[in-house]
Amino acid sequence: MTYQAIARKWRPTTFDEIAGQNHVTRTLRNAIKLGRVHHAFLFSGPRGVGKTTAARALARALNCSNGPTPDPCGECASCKEILAGASPDVIEIDGASNNSVDDIRELRDSVRYMPVHGQSKVYIVDEVHMLSKGAFNALLKTLEEPPPKVVFMFATTEPQRIPDTILSRVQRFDFKRIPPDVVVERLGFIAKEEGVKIDEDALRLIARAGEGSMRDAQSLMDQVISFAGDAPTMEQVADILGLVDRKLLYQMLEGILYAKADDCLHAVDAVYSYGYELSEFTAEMLTLLRNATLVGLSPKSKDYLDVPSDERERLEALCKQSSTDILVRAFHVMLDVHDLVARSNRPRLVLEMAVARLVSLRPAQPIDRLLHRIDHLEQRIRAAGGVVLAPSRDQGRPRSSDDEKEPSPPASEAQSSSSEDFPPDVPESAAVEAIEAPLEAAPAEEAAPAEEAAPAEEAAPAEEVAPAEEAAPAEEAAPAEEAAPVEEAAPAEEAAPAEEAAPLLAAPLLAAPLLAAPEDPDAVPAFSLDLSEQERFELFRGWLERGGARYEVWAQDCIFVGVEPPHLRMEFAKGFRLKHVSFSTKDERLLKGVRAFFPRCTQVKVKDRDETTGRLTHRENVAKQAAEAQMQLEQMIEDHADIKAIAEHFDAAIRSVHADHRAPIPPPLQPSEK
Repeated sequence: MTYQAIARKWRPTTFDEIAGQNHVTRTLRNAIKLGRVHHAFLFSGPRGVGKTTAARALARALNCSNGPTPDPCGECASCKEILAGASPDVIEIDGASNNSVDDIRELRDSVRYMPVHGQSKVYIVDEVHMLSKGAFNALLKTLEEPPPKVVFMFATTEPQRIPDTILSRVQRFDFKRIPPDVVVERLGFIAKEEGVKIDEDALRLIARAGEGSMRDAQSLMDQVISFAGDAPTMEQVADILGLVDRKLLYQMLEGILYAKADDCLHAVDAVYSYGYELSEFTAEMLTLLRNATLVGLSPKSKDYLDVPSDERERLEALCKQSSTDILVRAFHVMLDVHDLVARSNRPRLVLEMAVARLVSLRPAQPIDRLLHRIDHLEQRIRAAGGVVLAPSRDQGRPRSSDDEKEPSPPASEAQSSSSEDFPPDVPESAAVEAIEAPLEAAPAEEAAPAEEAAPAEEAAPAEEVAPAEEAAPAEEAAPAEEAAPVEEAAPAEEAAPAEEAAPLLAAPLLAAPLLAAPEDPDAVPAFSLDLSEQERFELFRGWLERGGARYEVWAQDCIFVGVEPPHLRMEFAKGFRLKHVSFSTKDERLLKGVRAFFPRCTQVKVKDRDETTGRLTHRENVAKQAAEAQMQLEQMIEDHADIKAIAEHFDAAIRSVHADHRAPIPPPLQPSEK
């Protein structure tokens, strides 16, 4: 038997089965009970919310042998024919392909005939907004005064494109997006009937990806079952839907709230390395910032969140340590970044530069609060005997030249003064006391002259800085010159003459098949046809590197498997987004290189890495070689006592200076220690 998709198999057949559209189904049921069924209906709304389904359910209710009834039996010939789509009394028309005046003329001719089996002749026109202007005009008279027992049902996703003359002749029902909880409940029922074990959080991810469309959510669920089997997990659902890992999203959010640039940059690098779309990452970040804002906005705002319970608790913990103002400003920054990332050719650079803006966000002081503090300070100054200067007469007038402008203080002084005046983590009362304490302690006569308050000579005497040079006189540092015999112990001529070392370095270069890189990065270099497939792949990888950041993943993270004409087989590390890589397998530059270095291949085939083979990517090989070189260097230091002594002598001092530049520099080694 041919497989039937979930969206078709579980399509509602009655009003009671239609989910999330109670305002429509209740009106139609009451109209049938009261005998007030209109002759023309317009069902409008987003895709996959039940417009055509409601039209078919209404047709069954009107043509049932027990009807018209809001609960058709489903057993009579008319109900079965409508369910099978073979009823001569229910005609479904596609408005996109039957949109001409001639099609409407045929419809007008057919409405004259009475129903065959049922009590009403129903015309269901899907995507009615696709009809031409002439077709709408040809339908006006028939739609206004149709023959008895004829009912028109129109379905559309764009009601604004329908003429007002049509809208005035029909009853309009606006279908809403289905709430996530309703979608989750329906998907859970279907999963139970299909024998699929899936938790509610995974179903919530599917419902969120459906964006209020029941049909879309059911199609995604069908795809998840095909991918993961009868017991899909949360990770598998996120993987097949192409959703960004939630750990990376929360790492980015915590980096923004705690001003940790390293966490944000690590999250961006992981997203880019795994092959996620950066625009999808920024879109998920917008949703996460919105959820975090609603958590801390008001006690009842949490009801509008569509997240699992554990994720809601995590958001509440984060919001307790931050303010809503930072989240709102971060949302606006991320909104600008999302638009730039979607249009940019270098989205990673745009997102990394946005990290600098995001981690520098701080709570803003309200203007009213700052004005209140200024007024309070003026009152305290007057009470202490000070004088508050009135605004200058020229304050609102532009200056005539740059000579009249007062010199601005240096950036360091301005920054220190601003940080001292308004410390971010000090309460307002403490800040006011810290600023005004000197005013109460000093008389007005001593506070006025600025010259006597801080003389430049006393602030930083140059003579007192000079003794720092006496701490290490040149005479005591002279032993450094005595270290010259060390150079005589190993003359440069005997160690490694440049002329003798040159042939050793030149030999591998002459044997390399790849010549100097051409100026054009897309130009394929010349190479020998006698090279092995692995050697050709290394040349191919180097050629891809010259293509820029777009081909960085292919050059650094792919593994050569073999050549199976017409396919060049490669592997990627597990966890890599093969779905996103598959989009770029049709890249013109990539296929050009494949055909050039492997003439028998025209396509690229990728899969997850087989861990049993032990193959490594180029990035992993470089990291492995670096680790081996470091171990070799450490072993050489351990084997040579003199090098080890020098390293131990300076190691502690280097660490101290790295932590604090004011730490003392150790004295040079004594002659006995050399």
